[in-house]
Amino acid sequence: MSRSRRFALKALGLYAMAAVVFLALGGGAPSNGPTVVAVDIYGFEYETLDGEATSLGAFAGQPLIINFFASTCLPCVQEMPDFEDLHQAYGTEVVVVGLAVEGARPARGIVAETGITYPTGLEGGKDFLIDLGGYGMPTTVFVSPDGTVLESHTGILTPVELRERLEGHFGIDT
Repeated sequence: MSRSRRFALKALGLYAMAAVVFLALGGGAPSNGPTVVAVDIYGFEYETLDGEATSLGAFAGQPLIINFFASTCLPCVQEMPDFEDLHQAYGTEVVVVGLAVEGARPARGIVAETGITYPTGLEGGKDFLIDLGGYGMPTTVFVSPDGTVLESHTGILTPVELRERLEGHFGIDT
């Protein structure tokens, strides 16, 4: 292997490790106010982890939280139980949907391991995460009942931050 190729591989490895540490430590930035996104939220079609075709249109008219995750993303796995707690406590007032950015097998494994029961599916490489302003993992998107993206947050969210967003974005008293 050439010296320049070894250097490039080392640089890429360091970059990847830095990105993982950045996100693991809660790095990321919420948007400041409403995010203008030219995406039809309710037209996004995805496959559930059970292999059924569906769309976010099933949740039109309801406050919606979309959480993008991967089984290899430690911060993603760390916050999944917090989304489950939110789903259990406020599931009649807000919908939580998890979308895996990986294949069905690892996604099903992490869903089973974490015990989450909110709706989950596969983003399917459709760049929906990017279309919604996400640039890393995990990314959580808050959507108003009319389909407006209120915030796209890349990085881990604590239970306190989740409750603050429920109140701020959806007026749900926690």
